[in-house]
Amino acid sequence: MFIEFHRNMLGDHVRNQAFYDALKQVIKPGMRVVDLGAGTGLLGFMARQLGAAEVYLIDHGPVLQLAEELAADNNIDGMVFLPEHSTSVFELPPCDVVISETLGNYAFEEHLIENLNDARRFLKPGGVMMPASIKQWIAPVTSAVHYEPLCVWDQVGFQLNYQRARYMSLNNLYVRTFKPEHLLAQNDAQRCWDKADFNQSDLVPSLRHNVQRWTLQQNQTIYGFASWWHSELAPGVHLGTAPDAPATHWEQLYFPTEAPLTLQSGDVLELEIHSDTRYEVGSHLRWSTRHFDPQGVLQSQFDQDVELGTIAPVE
Repeated sequence: MFIEFHRNMLGDHVRNQAFYDALKQVIKPGMRVVDLGAGTGLLGFMARQLGAAEVYLIDHGPVLQLAEELAADNNIDGMVFLPEHSTSVFELPPCDVVISETLGNYAFEEHLIENLNDARRFLKPGGVMMPASIKQWIAPVTSAVHYEPLCVWDQVGFQLNYQRARYMSLNNLYVRTFKPEHLLAQNDAQRCWDKADFNQSDLVPSLRHNVQRWTLQQNQTIYGFASWWHSELAPGVHLGTAPDAPATHWEQLYFPTEAPLTLQSGDVLELEIHSDTRYEVGSHLRWSTRHFDPQGVLQSQFDQDVELGTIAPVE
């Protein structure tokens, strides 16, 4: 039932406080605010409490009816409820702020880029997007804690071969919690592999591509990569999902390798990520992992594609 999804979000006090602090900084009396993917209405209600004159809550899911009832229960006026996807909404008066907390464990899996690209038409000149920007980070994983459970197919026994199922498990993305000690411990291990500034007029496209390389400073076994995001909601107000950040209802994303990679000091580890979050595609990621020796000779390569796996499970 949809309420469980929203219960998780509303129980995330780190998230709620960060958005309240950001809105408090941005909202001025009399402003018009648009909330895309409004859900139960919390962010819109906050905006109204902070002085917004009108708030347009847009959501094409059944939860918007609940938001309307909650507004009545709490005597919150100035709300306009639009039960449609934001791309189907037209003829709004020019607005001062667009909010969209449609963030996933993979930051853009709920079409945040596409939605905010379209929503720019709602803004007055000089209007504000929230979040203001997002950076996505990645680091190699040196712990087998999340890798080993994906390989239970090797122990099925009874003289049965389940390698096809193992292959599917490893061509997948997983929502997992990492600790800092699970990640490669060297100064350049954590890399920003993607970023978007939503207050720029030329928003980044929905097709993403990035290559990162690490030169190993000691012998290591690599079991994949952990990814997370960091967002500036408003100047000086931040929210993120890093392993060492305050815990939220989001977790990190795990990109496994098809097999553990044993690297020696001086070897080079390369990761190439492709992401496509266009509406007609949904959310599609594929990644290639390459291992080079110090002379640049390719030692091994894994090409993985989430379309070859299944829907990423949450534990």
